[in-house]
Amino acid sequence: MTEPCPGCGQLDQVQRVPAVYDGGHAFFRGQGPVVPIPAGDGVVYTSSQVSGVSVSAVARSLDPFPPPRRGGGLVAAVLALVLVGSCFLALPLSSVDDPPPGGPATRALGIAVISLPALCVYIAAGVVIWLYVRRVRAHRRQRRGVPAARQVWEQGWFCHRCGGVYFADAGRLLTPAHFRQLVARAGGYER
Repeated sequence: MTEPCPGCGQLDQVQRVPAVYDGGHAFFRGQGPVVPIPAGDGVVYTSSQVSGVSVSAVARSLDPFPPPRRGGGLVAAVLALVLVGSCFLALPLSSVDDPPPGGPATRALGIAVISLPALCVYIAAGVVIWLYVRRVRAHRRQRRGVPAARQVWEQGWFCHRCGGVYFADAGRLLTPAHFRQLVARAGGYER
């Protein structure tokens, strides 16, 4: 058993944080609205399946883990930049057959100037790749810290009367935001 809430001194509205978090998720499934669709001389009525998860504000405030980040946008940006850079790279290659007048120094300078946009685009692609690698490393660090964060998170108690979280041995009431900071610090992925 736990200690009473340090805020109100009561125990009847106290629950473990994982139980509050799990209880705040409601899964639903149902029929969507009926939609008439014209088909030839008649009308076909159709409806869709609707399903999802409803998360309470308390459960959301006690969520111990950062939201997952997707890297698809960065990968798409790298592919687009490489494609654009390749198009720009076609410019200096097309000028090799028809060199500008003036000699080898002018020719080298002309090719360098024409190659500059491609170089800039490839540098931008390199920066985006660097950002993607940083995001992957941060995600790995978060994954390594999840067991330690979960251990601290599971020790918390939530008082529904006061709206705060406390640890049985600490004796002071924390806001859910401060509790999440402690959990993140234990996991090594402070927000």
